[in-house]
Amino acid sequence: MDRFVIIAPLSALSKRTRLFKLSTFLNKTFPQIKISHFAWERIKGEAVENNLEFVIDKKIIYSGGGYGGTKIKFMYFVWMIKVFFNSLIYLKKKDTVWALGFESAFPCMLASKIIGFRVYFDDADRFSMIFKFPNVIQKLIEYMEKLTSKQVYMHVVPGLERYNFDSNKFFVLKNMPSKSEIIKAKQLYQPTEYIKSNIVINVNGWLGNGRGMHVILEIAECYPHDVAIVMAGKLDCDDAIKLCSLKNVQYLGEVNNAQALASYIGCDFVFTYYNPVMEINNYAESNKWGDAIKIGVGVIVNSEVKTANYLRENGAAISVPYLETVSLKNEINTIIKNKTVNSYKQNALTLSDKFGYFEEQFLNIFKYETKQN
Repeated sequence: MDRFVIIAPLSALSKRTRLFKLSTFLNKTFPQIKISHFAWERIKGEAVENNLEFVIDKKIIYSGGGYGGTKIKFMYFVWMIKVFFNSLIYLKKKDTVWALGFESAFPCMLASKIIGFRVYFDDADRFSMIFKFPNVIQKLIEYMEKLTSKQVYMHVVPGLERYNFDSNKFFVLKNMPSKSEIIKAKQLYQPTEYIKSNIVINVNGWLGNGRGMHVILEIAECYPHDVAIVMAGKLDCDDAIKLCSLKNVQYLGEVNNAQALASYIGCDFVFTYYNPVMEINNYAESNKWGDAIKIGVGVIVNSEVKTANYLRENGAAISVPYLETVSLKNEINTIIKNKTVNSYKQNALTLSDKFGYFEEQFLNIFKYETKQN
């Protein structure tokens, strides 16, 4: 392997946790390998890799569109065409390609049949569950997802619950943190820098309407003396903006991976709500869950999220329906009254023994390669 090419429809690898961990691992483990990124720069100037401590070769093959609007899903089809032709022009047989999402993997797979390079299909979010099209197109996309899975070298998924088909190319890479980032986080953590209360809840990542901001806002307003919030990430809705202005809320701004992990250490729970109206949200595979159990923090997750069952079954999560804020208040009242917060944290830490760190899991991919060759 002379070059590792990450093809992903985003501006910067460091802005997507999974790809940040991947590129950092590659740089540390295989420093002789050149890392490239074929990018979609959504907003001008956003492609700068501020959080990577090494240089990657970046090629912007598509620009514009931002992150919302009705036309965005159609722009993904333009991205697919761009990926196909750029793959034919710039990729070589000895390249290893890591394609994020069906929208990258399908055109890469087609091009690989001509050029001969190896394709890893990193299916962090299933395309057919994110966007809905007329029935005929929807069925065609689902068929092409299945075809791509069987034709690539490896189909890397965070879990199998999203799939209604079998593939001998599936490889489960759970969303666990990097051990090196956990070590950095513990070095960064200073107890005196964080807010304190009977229950401290971490809220981080994309802070938008579909992530239960109205719920955590109500909790913060209801418990000004018993609940504190440590908050980090992009403020993307009015409720999030209002939340970070409260006295029992500490807003850290947008932080890097190690700083986000450090903010977990003084917390009791991490808040992970996903609006069940979107099908993909019922099969969420949050990086925050892996972060939480490896650090020893409980999880708050709405009950519609099927993939969080392992957290519930092991006593590491509070889980109520997305719209039933009263039920969440009742759970919090019980925890405050009975002082049981530490049981959730201990259960989370015990559960973490069942999962390897990101680096350990990723090394298994190369062990698989060795067996195949």
